[in-house]
Amino acid sequence: MLDINQSKKEIVDLITKFIGFISIFVAMILGFLIIYANHFLIRRRKKELGIYRTLGMGKNGISRILFTEILIIGTLSLGAGLLLGLFFSQGLSLFTATMFEVDTMKYRFIFSQSALLKTVGCFGIIFICVMLFNYVSISKYKLIDLLYASRKNESIKMTNKKLSTLLFFLSIMVLITAYILILRNGILEINEYFYGSMLLGAVGTFLFFKSLAGFAMQVVQSSGKVYFKNLIMFIARQINSKINTNFMTMAFICLMLFITIGILSSGLGINKGISKGLAFKTPYDATIRYLGESGNMTEQLQNHDIRLKDWAADYVEYKEYDTALPYDQLLDTQDLANLKQKTTYNMKFGARNLKAIRLTDYNKLMALQGKDTVDLGTNQYVLTFNQDDMAAAYSNFIKDKRIIKLGSTEFTPRYNHGIYVNIEVDYESRNYGTIVLQDHVVESLEPIPRSSRLSIQYKHNHNEEAANLVKGLLEKGPKDQDGYNLFHQISKAEVYASGQGLAMTFSFLGIYLGLVFLIASAAILALQQLSECADSMERYKLLRKIGAEEKMINKSIFIQIGIYFFTPLSLAVLHSVVGLKLAKDVVERFGTVSMASHIVFAAIFICIVYGGYFLATYIGARSMIKSSN
Repeated sequence: MLDINQSKKEIVDLITKFIGFISIFVAMILGFLIIYANHFLIRRRKKELGIYRTLGMGKNGISRILFTEILIIGTLSLGAGLLLGLFFSQGLSLFTATMFEVDTMKYRFIFSQSALLKTVGCFGIIFICVMLFNYVSISKYKLIDLLYASRKNESIKMTNKKLSTLLFFLSIMVLITAYILILRNGILEINEYFYGSMLLGAVGTFLFFKSLAGFAMQVVQSSGKVYFKNLIMFIARQINSKINTNFMTMAFICLMLFITIGILSSGLGINKGISKGLAFKTPYDATIRYLGESGNMTEQLQNHDIRLKDWAADYVEYKEYDTALPYDQLLDTQDLANLKQKTTYNMKFGARNLKAIRLTDYNKLMALQGKDTVDLGTNQYVLTFNQDDMAAAYSNFIKDKRIIKLGSTEFTPRYNHGIYVNIEVDYESRNYGTIVLQDHVVESLEPIPRSSRLSIQYKHNHNEEAANLVKGLLEKGPKDQDGYNLFHQISKAEVYASGQGLAMTFSFLGIYLGLVFLIASAAILALQQLSECADSMERYKLLRKIGAEEKMINKSIFIQIGIYFFTPLSLAVLHSVVGLKLAKDVVERFGTVSMASHIVFAAIFICIVYGGYFLATYIGARSMIKSSN
């Protein structure tokens, strides 16, 4: 859409394909929602349809009436939706351009013909499904069912109070077991414990709502003062009947709300973490890695007609050396246990030993970044790292042990803390510990294979163009026996494009799916409650006849709808307390960031949307009951 570089265009294309795939899933959810809404309308008009049948109209005639009505409503809705989408998408385009740091002065009005066709296509498929659903529904109804639908009570499927109590406490035990399993295992390791906790969590949720009505009824009936006060008996029986009938729906909505809270909070948290870490991960314009065993990088590049001085304002070549000192021998068991799961895994199976770098090389790299250099006395060291959780571990080490022994020589710390710094451009922070020592000490160690680096600040105003030019030259440069390039460049532009793409994907995905799941959950509950109010008209008329005041009736409606809306939300929040504790580990893989602000944002967002649906449902149900008087 806009003037962006090739690497960012590739990210945009990837995001577009990913969001397009997710949109198919979203369309299915919205299709189900529309069919559910249509089902509510059919139930609301059963008596009207029964009168048509009594007057001699056939099922095909009724289907044609419904077809015409929905065609008119659908066409108007589609037209209004497309018009609103056309204008709101411009704001989304500006938001996207801002995330990719594109000059918005170049912005122009954008129209996507592909999006239009896909929207109309999905809407058409949903419309056909609704028509088929209506035809099948009308064919199944008997005349007596249509005329007396409002007086037909829901059958209570579970009346055994002891069984309800047993299942309720069983559901609590199953959920606690699921929480313990997932907390011990985490969500970064996918194994039998992970799948077991997911299964137990789903089963526990369904058992909870299956048994909730019977258990709650037993608790309310145990107190005669409460049960026979005002309209409590009527409210309790209404809720008991409806929850027993719709417990599957409430369980699904609870799980959808749990997913909503999780993806909204963690999606935005990952976005923040990625964006926050980009500047730290790119201290230079580029870093070139040499994948050969040894040799001077600058000379080898020059031998292949790649003269860095033509493009580089300054650069530093350096190597990393192996101290042969494993991290698990350097740090205490407790400090190792306090590290993140990802850090422990990489230290164990990746960079197992503490690395070393020459003091001269380290100071040159700091000067290239414009940071302070260090000086070392005899047998002194400085510990550097770029992993946040290593700070406490190294601080404890320097405070308690202090001495690092390499061979027969003991080294003491120059400072009473480690230095949090990045010395190369990379997509991830991989330095779990590098010791800076005097040059002659480091040169006595073994160089780590494939550890030669060349960090560059390009002198051209267009650093990205220079990086791309050098990248092209490197691809034509020397190769190993398998045909792979011996030199590999990672540029600041590439890291930013990748990071911004990931950040934007998680942001869009969190807001997109979170909003869809939230609206779908709230809309299903709202339609369900309005449908049940329509079915209960006669009961409310009877309440008025026996002397119930309008205020008491309104209060009973408010309590019923409140329980329906906030019981699934309450259990979803409980699930989320555990889920977000674990999601923090995932978020921190992309950068250290506080989840609190994102959780607060998600909570406010849910309260506005979900609470708005609740109030609208209550007002609609109250008006419906009042108009039946």
